[in-house]
Amino acid sequence: MTADAHPQPARPPGAARRPPSRHGRTPLSGRVLAAVAGPLLLGLCGFLVVGERAYRFREMAAARWLVSHGLGLRTLLLESPDAPVLYAGDAGGFGRGIALSTGCGSALLIAPLALLAGVLLLFGTRRPTRVLLGFVLAAGLVVAANLGRLTLIVAMQHRYGDEGFGWTHVLFGSLLMMAAGLIALLLFLFLTTRTSTRDTEAGAP
Repeated sequence: MTADAHPQPARPPGAARRPPSRHGRTPLSGRVLAAVAGPLLLGLCGFLVVGERAYRFREMAAARWLVSHGLGLRTLLLESPDAPVLYAGDAGGFGRGIALSTGCGSALLIAPLALLAGVLLLFGTRRPTRVLLGFVLAAGLVVAANLGRLTLIVAMQHRYGDEGFGWTHVLFGSLLMMAAGLIALLLFLFLTTRTSTRDTEAGAP
């Protein structure tokens, strides 16, 4: 009894099995983006801490624009040495001004987000676009909430005087910013930690 020997057919060119890719490996464009955006976000964190006073003046200028165009009130913004002071009123004159102190600005809420995003971009394995999207949305939420709070304080003070200022600044405004800070952090963590179908396929052999 004889058996014919059949050599194993040669594998056609290009059919060689690709080595499994490492899970979570970021493409070159993503690594370049992370290398550029990471230091920028760390620098932004430093600016928000060191230049917090300058940031507050810009933030109050934005609030002045909202009060003027959204509420139709006359405004006056004074740059005192410690904090910007915004006055609002009508044709009868200005009322009591509100000062934007360090604890009332949004800089120290955005700074930790910038620090966390910068560290994730430089040392993490998450997709850079997702980290940047999470930071932009979270920071934008904090800024929008604080500008809305300042506008509301001016409106309530103009209508109800010191009582309106007290309720919106001490109670409602504080609750609004605490909720905004918490939601912003949860939004950032959700966007940076969730795993998409594309990430799963990229990590599959």
